[in-house]
Amino acid sequence: MFNTLLKELRAQNGLTQGKLAKAAGVSPGNVGDWESGKSKPGYNALASLARIFDVSADYLLELTSEKTSGDTDELRRLNEFKEEQGLVCDGSPLDAEETDRVAMYRLLPSHVREDMFDQVFCLYRKYVERKRESIYWTYAEDRNAEKSSPAEGREARDGTA
Repeated sequence: MFNTLLKELRAQNGLTQGKLAKAAGVSPGNVGDWESGKSKPGYNALASLARIFDVSADYLLELTSEKTSGDTDELRRLNEFKEEQGLVCDGSPLDAEETDRVAMYRLLPSHVREDMFDQVFCLYRKYVERKRESIYWTYAEDRNAEKSSPAEGREARDGTA
């Protein structure tokens, strides 16, 4: 039953009813009612409980005996992939955030990878190579030219000011 399961999970995690209530964003009375079987949590509270206890909502609803959801399988796959690859760039190991990005990229379908690569390439050119090829700069230059004299506008665009 849900009330027994909730009590067990709370005890395993060393939480009082008050601490669990605060973490779930409900009143301690709600937790007491859930544990006594007087009521059951709503959708938002159930989602919070699943996150707090790191279990699936299906497990809390006793629809499965597996504590984890398919999402955890995906995370496990992602972590295994990262470990297998030993990712490095320019001879240096990638930090955790960089490794996550590469691993997630590799798990995407090829058509999504292409779109993502194009977006990153545009950002790279804009910020690293200082290219101003987007349509935004066409309008920005027109506004700058209107605000200043022709010579000042040219200097601002050319970077010779």
